[in-house]
Amino acid sequence: MQEVLEETLLQLQAFVPKPGLGLQDAVDMTLAAIAVPEQARLGSWAAHPLSKALLAQPLSHPSLMLGTKRILRQAAQAGKHHQQLLQQLLVPFISFVLLRPDTTGGHIALKCGMHAQLVRAACTLPALQTSLLPQLVSFVSAYRWNDAGQAAWLACLIPDLVDAVQSTEGCSGDELAEQLAIALLQLLCEGQQEGHSLQPYLQGLRRLATDWPTLLVPFLPLLGAYITAAGNEQAISMLQLIAQSVQDGPDVAHQPYLKGLLSLPLVTTLALHPSQPLKAWAGHVHRALSPAPAPALQPSQAEGAPPGSPASATLYGLPCLMHQATTLLAHMWHWGQAASPHSSTNHHAGTAEMSQLNLGIDQAPMAWLGRFQKALQTLCAAEKQPEQGQERRVSDQQNEVVRMILTALLDHPLPEVQAAAAESCADAVLAFPIAGISLLPLLLHRLQLSVAISAQGDMNQAQQSQHAEVQMALLRAIPCMAMHQTALPFVQRALMPFSQPGAPELVLALGLKLHTQLWVTTGRGFNSLLGGLSGFPHAHPHAGDMLRTVRGACLRDVCRHDSSRGVELVRAIQECVEDPCEAVAALGLQAIALLCEDDVLEFYAAWRVIHRAFPKVPSQELVAVQWVGMLKHGVLDADANPDKAAVIIDMLWTSTGHPSPQVRAAAYQALAAYPMDLVETLEALRPGHHYVQLLTAERDGRGRAECEALVGKALAHEHMRRRRYIGGSSKPAGARGTPLHGGDPATPEFQLIQALPKLLLQQAEQAGTLSTAGVILLLWGPPPPSQPPPSNSDKALAAQQAASAYLHTFHQVLAMPCALGTSQHDLALHSWGRFLARWLAAAKASQGRAKGAQGGQVQAGDNLWAAIKRAIDSSSPGTAEHAAVAAAALAGVLPPGSHGLVTDVVQKLRAGMGSRSAALVKACTLALGPAAAHLHPTDAQTRQEVVDSLLSLVASHSSTSMRAVCAESLGLFVASSKDSKTLSGPDTQAATVRIAEGLLRMLCTLRSAAVAPVRKLVQLVPDLLHKDCPEGVQSAVAMEEEHAEVVQGLMAGLAHTAVGMSATSFAAALLQMAQAVTSDIMHKHSAAGSGDRQRQAGVSSAGLITADDALLEGCCLVQAAACHHLAAEQQQRQQQQQQNQSTSEFHPQQQQQQQQQAERASSAAAAAAVLLRTALLQLRGILAASKHGKLTGMAASSLGSVINSALTAHLSETRAPPGTAAAAEQSSGAPAQHAQHDVSVDLNDSDLKGGLLDLLAAGDRVAKLPGAALGKQGVARGLSTLLGGSVGPHGSSASSGLLGRSGWSKETDLALQALIQMSLHGTNPRVATTASWGLAAACHACRHRQSAFTAVAGTSTAVAAQMRGLAGLPEDGAMRSLVQIVLTEGQRDVLQTSTATMAAVMRCLAHAPQLPPLDWGTPCQRLLNLAASTQAAEHPDSTSGQDTEDSADMTADSTCGLGTACLLLTLKHGGVASLGLGGLLDQLMNQPWFSQLPAQLQQMLLTSLPEVLQALSSQRSAAVFSALSTLSLSSKRQHAGPLSAAAWTGLARLMHSVQDSNSNSAAPAGAVVEEAHRAVVQMLQQLPLPPFLLPGEALPGPSMQLDDVLHSTIAAEGMHSSLQQHAATQREEERTEAEVWGAACACLQKMPTQQVADLLSTDGTEWAVQAAFAQAVMVQRNKLPFEHLKAARRLCISLRSEGLPAVMSALGAAVQQPSLQHSVLLETLDAVQVADVPEQAMQLVGLLTAHWQAQPQAQVGWPVQLVTALSPALAVQNLPYTLPALLQRQAWLKAAEPVTRRLIRLVGASETQEQRPHDKNTRAGQPQDQRSQYLYARVRGIVAVAAACLVAVREHLAEDAWQSMPHVLACTRQHSQP
Repeated sequence: MQEVLEETLLQLQAFVPKPGLGLQDAVDMTLAAIAVPEQARLGSWAAHPLSKALLAQPLSHPSLMLGTKRILRQAAQAGKHHQQLLQQLLVPFISFVLLRPDTTGGHIALKCGMHAQLVRAACTLPALQTSLLPQLVSFVSAYRWNDAGQAAWLACLIPDLVDAVQSTEGCSGDELAEQLAIALLQLLCEGQQEGHSLQPYLQGLRRLATDWPTLLVPFLPLLGAYITAAGNEQAISMLQLIAQSVQDGPDVAHQPYLKGLLSLPLVTTLALHPSQPLKAWAGHVHRALSPAPAPALQPSQAEGAPPGSPASATLYGLPCLMHQATTLLAHMWHWGQAASPHSSTNHHAGTAEMSQLNLGIDQAPMAWLGRFQKALQTLCAAEKQPEQGQERRVSDQQNEVVRMILTALLDHPLPEVQAAAAESCADAVLAFPIAGISLLPLLLHRLQLSVAISAQGDMNQAQQSQHAEVQMALLRAIPCMAMHQTALPFVQRALMPFSQPGAPELVLALGLKLHTQLWVTTGRGFNSLLGGLSGFPHAHPHAGDMLRTVRGACLRDVCRHDSSRGVELVRAIQECVEDPCEAVAALGLQAIALLCEDDVLEFYAAWRVIHRAFPKVPSQELVAVQWVGMLKHGVLDADANPDKAAVIIDMLWTSTGHPSPQVRAAAYQALAAYPMDLVETLEALRPGHHYVQLLTAERDGRGRAECEALVGKALAHEHMRRRRYIGGSSKPAGARGTPLHGGDPATPEFQLIQALPKLLLQQAEQAGTLSTAGVILLLWGPPPPSQPPPSNSDKALAAQQAASAYLHTFHQVLAMPCALGTSQHDLALHSWGRFLARWLAAAKASQGRAKGAQGGQVQAGDNLWAAIKRAIDSSSPGTAEHAAVAAAALAGVLPPGSHGLVTDVVQKLRAGMGSRSAALVKACTLALGPAAAHLHPTDAQTRQEVVDSLLSLVASHSSTSMRAVCAESLGLFVASSKDSKTLSGPDTQAATVRIAEGLLRMLCTLRSAAVAPVRKLVQLVPDLLHKDCPEGVQSAVAMEEEHAEVVQGLMAGLAHTAVGMSATSFAAALLQMAQAVTSDIMHKHSAAGSGDRQRQAGVSSAGLITADDALLEGCCLVQAAACHHLAAEQQQRQQQQQQNQSTSEFHPQQQQQQQQQAERASSAAAAAAVLLRTALLQLRGILAASKHGKLTGMAASSLGSVINSALTAHLSETRAPPGTAAAAEQSSGAPAQHAQHDVSVDLNDSDLKGGLLDLLAAGDRVAKLPGAALGKQGVARGLSTLLGGSVGPHGSSASSGLLGRSGWSKETDLALQALIQMSLHGTNPRVATTASWGLAAACHACRHRQSAFTAVAGTSTAVAAQMRGLAGLPEDGAMRSLVQIVLTEGQRDVLQTSTATMAAVMRCLAHAPQLPPLDWGTPCQRLLNLAASTQAAEHPDSTSGQDTEDSADMTADSTCGLGTACLLLTLKHGGVASLGLGGLLDQLMNQPWFSQLPAQLQQMLLTSLPEVLQALSSQRSAAVFSALSTLSLSSKRQHAGPLSAAAWTGLARLMHSVQDSNSNSAAPAGAVVEEAHRAVVQMLQQLPLPPFLLPGEALPGPSMQLDDVLHSTIAAEGMHSSLQQHAATQREEERTEAEVWGAACACLQKMPTQQVADLLSTDGTEWAVQAAFAQAVMVQRNKLPFEHLKAARRLCISLRSEGLPAVMSALGAAVQQPSLQHSVLLETLDAVQVADVPEQAMQLVGLLTAHWQAQPQAQVGWPVQLVTALSPALAVQNLPYTLPALLQRQAWLKAAEPVTRRLIRLVGASETQEQRPHDKNTRAGQPQDQRSQYLYARVRGIVAVAAACLVAVREHLAEDAWQSMPHVLACTRQHSQP
């Protein structure tokens, strides 16, 4: 306390007047204090006695000098206390004299004398040298430039200080020399700004460099920056100083980046300065710096290391900026070496600084150049404001520094960096044209040096290629230097050597190209270019192809840039067209096309000339491409020249068949240029399907893309003209094939369509007949109204009446008994499905338009299910059985989006399996399998439970009939899965394989005779089935006495599996198994005296053993089903072959490929014919040898199916070539062991007719056998199958092979009459039921087959039903052709059309204005499944490592292309409910299926969120919103993924569209907004760390247009090294994070302000950094007020986190008003002293200052922020430059004084920390003292930076603040990196 009081009293003495205190008294007081050094305490600054005496007696200078001399001698004799005495007693007075502002100049003499005396004392009194001389040296930096007197005084004291420093020895002398050199450099900078003479400082530096040769090496770039702005004498002195340091300093050779920094001022001076002595010295220095030319070093070979920082002083102003730029450049120079794990670690202390700068990707030279170019773009877009005075000088200084960095990179060791730097130089001149004058000499010098290095010839090919790229980059940059008019003569002079006569052709070619680029880039120099291009033939009469080609390219470039100038070169262009060189002629044609495009040259006038030279498509490919491309410009004057235009269009159509894909692409593009209306007027419009044929035949990627555009034009034209086609040009539905009404009554078609349906329905009116159910289900319809409804309300009423009639009929059918055979469950399901589909349509129509299309469908399904569920719960067993089958059929016909209803159906059937009624249990079990096949992918667990339970029941149930029913239910599950409207995923495919394996195992368990055939089957399909299938099920209940029914059920299930499995090989293998089992059983019972016919079939005349009947019945079913599958595959091959033949007229070059495909198809057809003929013979043999009606009926039914399959697939017309048996085995895995050597393998009509006759005869023969009724039922099923009355694949009616077939009319009549006899006139009711049901199915199929005649061959009936929606479109139109392709391919198991072509078709439909009203959801689902299966087949997961990257990319492109196209169509048209695409989008947005999609499709779905929600109901939209955060979750928590960016983009687009008044969202806008806001809240907590943005950079905004979003792709540049690949990965992550944040902030902008404020008020949470960054962005965008930045600023100074630098940068960008900037800076400076993390508070100060100093609004200059704000650490180190530069601006002058006071307090706080440990009242070991020492150690670097800032802004210090300057200067000597 005593010391505090004493200090206070001493300070008060300065304000108490003491008139009696004289000079002698003051000296005596000082001497008395020296006498007692332990208690020496005197006042400081003005309170010092000597200061008071000086103020009281201003003229006592001589006496004061004498007194000071006595004091210095007395202090030197004080022993060990001399340093303490000097610091406490003399330094306050010395600083008062030397540093106190002297505005009047009255104390100049005192200053001179005092300083001279102090220097002499330091030299003569060794005891004071170590303490006095550092003080004097440190004072040099604080001296001011008030006037000429001050400048003269500064010039005088420098020699004395240099002498004193030179006299000092040891380490202290080295430190003093470095301090003095830095101070002189600082004065040099300030003197140059003030316009004073620099020679004294340069002389002092030269003397110091003489004694310390390496002293100035780190500062050579700073001297180089002074050269351009200095006068001649001063510049020469600087060059002499640089030369001295270069010659004497050995470190220069190890720091090549220094030479790079000096290149710009040296080469500019050498080339442009008028002074010859100055040029001579510049040349001397440049030669001393330049080593001998040598190849560029790799990063690992580069020598040296980044320079270290000055150890004993802190730079400020321009020297600080230049030093940090030098350090940054050194890091970029050694970036590859520093980042490489194999780089050397033997560096000096500068490597430690590299780690302190957080060396990362931002210091990579390529990344720095990329940001440089972005900054140039921002500066060019900013509004330039004039600069005045000091601001202009500061801007010029920092511009020179950035220019030196840029040009230094031209010397970088990496060639790619050199090339990028040259390109950046060109971009910089485009932004700052005047810079071209100084950059041109350096570019020329670098070009000469690169050529000299290449001329040495000691480089490998890779190095030569790299140097060539660098030279081309330099050459391309040279013409850009002429942007300013002053630089044009210099550029033209530089290009003169390229135009000298006699030069090599390569040089002449470069000259032409460079002159062209000069004019194109700058708009100058056209006259010289015109002379070179026009006079080319005279100047170069023997020019080679290369030179003429370059001339043609230049002509093309001129026409492209300015067509009016191109007209002046028409003669030269014509010479190119007539040139024999292919490339020259092509360029000439391209130039003419450009002139015609701009309409400066009339096309048809030019065409007359071109036509004479090329009357048809040229044979040369390049010429042909341009010739065809030029024809598109005939559209300009086509109205005036219609005949010529029509001829040109015909020529273009001819060119579409050219062998070259480039020519075809040009033809497509040219055709698309002609509007369809114009082409139609010219009578040259072709049918739309011709355009589609071009698309499907094109195999080239570019050509396909152009053809897509052409097809799109055709679709748009059709849409505009759609009304003329309705009822006009389109033909009636029955125009092709048999007419719907009328015709010959004697034909079978007429009877099936007209007569028989009426007879069957009349019979159904008779109560009690068993045949009524099937007839009603297939043929009944509600009675039509008496007259058409006149209004919509009447139509709705009529629809309600029809729905009521269906409900009434439904109850009637439920009351009827069902006597259909056990093997016809699929026909029952099909019949119920047709009935329910009609009922569902009527119920939907009765809903009207109030609920929309999708809502009406869902409501109608609910109504039907309610009626069926009540029937299942009824007490009548027959009714419940019917209802269970109806429930399974309902699951298959429900519209998309009804998956919840399907789940209810399955759960109801599972509950029904627990009923007490055995019949109901079997019915529910049988219906459970096909119903579960239609479960949604999200119900995968339910599907798995159903399959597991059924497999378990097959193996262990006590009832044999129940086990058989379960087996058949499993088979129906597989068959129905193929027809499911839901997307079949891997779980469904795995379930089908498990079912097949389970059924085969049970078969092997129950029948040992099947083990060997099953083992053979597994060998044929090893990739599909497990090898242990033949081992059976050990735990199964094998009841030997009663398992025949189970075996029959197993075989029935396998038959359905053959139809449902997508793999054709499985069907063929299963068919072989059944044939092998049949052959083994029948050969075992054959007799020796069998006839020839029986010997061929392997049958016995003695009859069959009853125990094998069940197995043979099952084999018959399997053979029929497998043959049907093979026949369907053959139909698809035939359709593909027909399609290929239809396109051969456009692409004759594909005939060879089509021939190969035809050969493969022929071989596959022959193999199928072998298998079908074997099946035919075996079935005929069984039919002839059977002794029981049941087996006879099964054989008859299967025989009819096999005959029908052979007829529909035209296999009887197939002739097997020699060696078919082997070919069959290779193609389909079907060995020909069943074809005997004496039997032909050909399947002909005689075999089929013989089988049909056997089938007809079996009806009479079976009457004598036991079970005759079962036999006749089988005969009826066989006959109905031949007439189209069976169920084919996908649940549709099978095609009839007899109807309409030439040569089979008699057999057709016999079959039809026999079936009519059994159905209408039969005596057995069960036989009549089966026959009537089959006949009704044949009538139904024949009636609906008529509407499918317009479809392509092989189209199924389900597709034909879709075709009815195309009735309003022209039959030869583009839309119909595209739809046919989609519907046909959507029904296949394997795509016949190429994946790329199919994707193109889908894209065309996606961009169509409108789609026809069809069920588009089903084919899109199928195609998505096919795309997924194609990807799995072409790119399976393997660990072999043999797949190359290219093949993987090609597979991904093809599969993703098709999936992308399907999804694009779904998104574009999903909002139209009638198209059925909403269900598909609903399925895709569920998490299980979404996770299985390719990443590209996931991103498309998320970015298209508005389109997705538009197609969904409000409930599903809410579910999507709630799951959005899960769908977009990235695997890396702290790094954003593409899914996160896509989700945020989708949310931003959604919120933008909701605010749009034209939004068409299905859900209410308020609900959508609320759900969107809730999703934003959830996803905000998943945001990654924010990106660090430099001043001028901004977050990218998301695009709101769907096409722009979907077509945006991430294109990563190719990298040649692992370091660059790592850099590219990091830059990609940064770009993705920026996209995520840009979209997230766009979402926040759409939310209410108060909600955003509450949402981002999250102090202390895990995502506080993200919230702070978002707050700053919202304030910057004026969404939140300025007050919301307080929390973010508080976070930056109190929390350590990885993402805080981004928050600091965002704060700098958010505060834009100068007044707010002032307050924020002052508050942040106050926080540095009290912050928990003071170094982060200082980083915030640095980044704020760097942002505001580099803001484009304040000035438009070179991007200095790439040095000052590249990282927080760099921002702090550059603060001594940025803060003074900021405070010198006019808007900041009033803030200068408050800023300096806070800096003084910050520096003064360190003085308190220094004194605190010496306080006698402080006890060591206290926690508070430890914390104080810890904080002092952390803030030392901060204090040093603050002290440097104070020295830099000393002109703004208040007079009383100067007393702190000694301590400030002391802090600069204690520099430490923060």
